[in-house]
Amino acid sequence: MQIRESSFGYWSSQPAFLSVACGAALGIGSSARVPYLMSEYGGSAFLLVYVLSLLLVGLPILVAEWALGRWMRDELGAGFARLSQASHASRAWRWLGRLAVISAVMILSYYSVIAGWSLGYLFRGAGGFLANRDSSEASRIFLKLARDPERSLAWHTLFMVVVTIVVSYGFRDGIERAAKRMLPAVFVLTLMFALLAFSVGAPGEAVKAILTPDFSRLGWRGVVEAIYQAFFTLGLGLGVMMTLGGYLPASVPLVRMGLWVILADTIFGIAAGTGLLALLLAADMRPTSGLTLIFQSFPEALPNSAAGVCLAVLFYLILFLVTLLAAATLLEPVTRYLMERYRQTRVFAAMGAAVLVWFLGIGTVLSFGVTAELRLFGQNFFEWLQFLTSFVIVPIGGLLVCVYIARVLPRELSLAVWGPRERRLHGAWRFALRYPARLGLVVVLLHGLGLLDWFASLWATT
Repeated sequence: MQIRESSFGYWSSQPAFLSVACGAALGIGSSARVPYLMSEYGGSAFLLVYVLSLLLVGLPILVAEWALGRWMRDELGAGFARLSQASHASRAWRWLGRLAVISAVMILSYYSVIAGWSLGYLFRGAGGFLANRDSSEASRIFLKLARDPERSLAWHTLFMVVVTIVVSYGFRDGIERAAKRMLPAVFVLTLMFALLAFSVGAPGEAVKAILTPDFSRLGWRGVVEAIYQAFFTLGLGLGVMMTLGGYLPASVPLVRMGLWVILADTIFGIAAGTGLLALLLAADMRPTSGLTLIFQSFPEALPNSAAGVCLAVLFYLILFLVTLLAAATLLEPVTRYLMERYRQTRVFAAMGAAVLVWFLGIGTVLSFGVTAELRLFGQNFFEWLQFLTSFVIVPIGGLLVCVYIARVLPRELSLAVWGPRERRLHGAWRFALRYPARLGLVVVLLHGLGLLDWFASLWATT
């Protein structure tokens, strides 16, 4: 059974597809989490495990999602139903596609709020209102924004409007065109940011913290964090890569494309992360990650000079561009689902998907304000949304992709999904999905549910 032609068209070229795929992979996690993990878990010792995890866990699943999307050429629910029928498997597998669409909506709902804040901070940074702030002032500035539902909702709305416009133009005239222009700008701006941070920060200490191997600090937790980061940094388990793969010609070498995406994502993370570490270490601050790093630690580490203003503008502009690209690719599978499921035009489907995301994002906005104290088992709405997507739904989706290709699909159909190129790698790909990738995702799932910590504490008491 051959890969059918796409009724929606194709990417204009392999470099164009690569730009979009890199845009989907680059994001908040690459710049805000990798440097912290490297400084926390033994520098290049962590980097070594992280790269191995990218190759053994991330790459096989990335290629699997592209291959599935390319074969299905359909919205994900219908695509899995058709592929399951061809392999005489249960039609219940169509829920794997729908689960990916649901997780994309959930993640984009809070991702958009954070991206909106970064846009607000871009204007604050340009006005010189962020530099030379102590810890309490930096925290107060962020909480004043986050706890103001009117302003947070305005930035959230503005960001979603921009994303919707990009997606409404189509995957070639919208997403591809944006990626081809914005991705080179992101790398140029990141280089400028790193060089400027080195000039006013502590580059020697930052490079030492990242590149000096210390395996004694790695531990089992560092290995688990490396596997977790390798999976999430590539945007897997969200239906994004499957949808992007639906516009790929059968002749594209998937493994080679995957290696380029991994290389670009790693370079971006290390470059941006080293610059951030140079600033933090120069200010005698402990490296942090996530929202704390983006909206509190980074402003606190900025020097009170023109360089501080430039660094703020560069950082938040980079953050806005990468979140915009990632958000556009997150909205695409939801848009495709609405287009094909309900026979809507792309414009109406993109608007409908955006409205759904926007309404769910209100829950995140209110989680930092009026409903901050409304908690279930100690967590508010935003924390539950983040936990369910990052530690439960998305890893389960990735795990099911591994099971589906390595166990459910017959070898002949798996070869058809793989395509005509790089046939000699097909066996190694199925082996990687069956063992290292699947085992890695089981570890990620156990870690997210807190079971690994429970086992470790149980082991320590025996």
